[in-house]
Amino acid sequence: MFNNWKKALMAGVISVSLLGTGYVGHDLISSQNVSAEPASEKAPGHSKKVDSSQLDEIIKRGYIRVGMTGDYKPFTYLNPETNEYEGFDVDAAEELGKDLGVEVKFVATTWPAMMKDLHADKFDIAVGGVTRNTARQKSAYVSQGYLSFGKVPLIRKEDKDKYLTIEDINKPSVRIGVNPGGTNEEFVRQYLSNAKVTVVENNLDIPHLVAEGTYDVMITDTVEAMLYAKADPRLYAAQTDTYAQSTPFPAQNS
Repeated sequence: MFNNWKKALMAGVISVSLLGTGYVGHDLISSQNVSAEPASEKAPGHSKKVDSSQLDEIIKRGYIRVGMTGDYKPFTYLNPETNEYEGFDVDAAEELGKDLGVEVKFVATTWPAMMKDLHADKFDIAVGGVTRNTARQKSAYVSQGYLSFGKVPLIRKEDKDKYLTIEDINKPSVRIGVNPGGTNEEFVRQYLSNAKVTVVENNLDIPHLVAEGTYDVMITDTVEAMLYAKADPRLYAAQTDTYAQSTPFPAQNS
């Protein structure tokens, strides 16, 4: 998979760039066959002249700056004990650096600030579970996603038959914990406006708050949901066995 990651990224290391982990369309619904085009020719990622491309600058300076949130396992995680980034996209970024013959310097960012930091030239690219969607493509080059996923509920195992559909969750009695600024919050605001929503600054805190009963549901991507469910027997990644590509998750009338 490293080769797929690097091919996708090499196509987009220009001016303003994001590495798309997966693709979720305008309505936040997953697609297996991604055919959306990158940012338009008017987007900042296409504005530089070829003779002064960002790739040339990166090689000349000897390092590439990689923006990361550090809160989205298994792609990026800032380990508090070592103060080092870990995860699949971290390893892949290091491999990319080797291929380019440059050092990799990770730069901390957040989901709400990612696009602002990118345009402020705080880093060359942003990676680590970045969803490729229409909003981001309007202002940055977003590489072709190398993994398909969609939004699902992470819930307590004891509630595995209780919170399975949009209708089950979109109720005032249901407590949702969501991280700010990313596609998870977008999804919640769009589809689950009737639920009691609490914004939790640190995405890493939400799974154990669900497990402990502070919240009933965490809306996240299939990959992250399955990872946390495997790590904590109290949790259950709903709809990941029979995930429907045509809907956010199946809405059923009880």
